[in-house]
Amino acid sequence: MGEFREVAVSVLLAVGAVVWLIVVPLMFVQGALTAYGIGLAPGEPDAASPAFTAASWLGAGIPVVGVVVAATTRRRGWTWFYGIGVAVVALVATLRWAQTHPAPPPPPEPRHCVERSGGGNECPGG
Repeated sequence: MGEFREVAVSVLLAVGAVVWLIVVPLMFVQGALTAYGIGLAPGEPDAASPAFTAASWLGAGIPVVGVVVAATTRRRGWTWFYGIGVAVVALVATLRWAQTHPAPPPPPEPRHCVERSGGGNECPGG
């Protein structure tokens, strides 16, 4: 029974790697082709949303599950592979978050008369 479990875990980790490296990028490409209408049909962004959503969940979830399974079954190589995958996912998520959350604008200039000691003032028309 123990040998079957070892083989099953190895197959699970290998299938996860193939799905993460090949299927997930193809899902993103399919979503992009659907959204932007590259090809014969016009673009349909709403139709592409499920493909992007599924690819995002799989792209983030597979490395996390893989690193947990590999670490708990003490497979050092797979732990490194999926650990690097988690780091890549974290980097992409951080960059995406930075794109969607720009830095706050600088504080506005004062719009009223500001008198300063030791000299003139910076009043409009003054």
